[in-house]
Amino acid sequence: MHQLGIRTYAELKSMPATDYDRWRYFFTFEPAGFRADNRRAGIMTATLFNAICGLGGADSIKPDIIFPDSNHLTASSTAINSAAARSHLSSLKKLLG
Repeated sequence: MHQLGIRTYAELKSMPATDYDRWRYFFTFEPAGFRADNRRAGIMTATLFNAICGLGGADSIKPDIIFPDSNHLTASSTAINSAAARSHLSSLKKLLG
């Protein structure tokens, strides 16, 4: 099912263009579907990880590192500091025993 709730091409084809434009405008500001789900999951995961590892400020994990937004990916934004990632993972392993 499409995020507009449309199940068939015929339903989409019968939708007035003004309605379709309004839906597209709405979803640019209020994303629905997997992008919003990924963002929420990234926020929850990053919050838990930072709380468990006692991280804050510049050392904390950001939600975009866990679930990058595919609309805003660039070559520079996909690079992750491997030393920081190893440090975070080793501290998590120590906490989990």
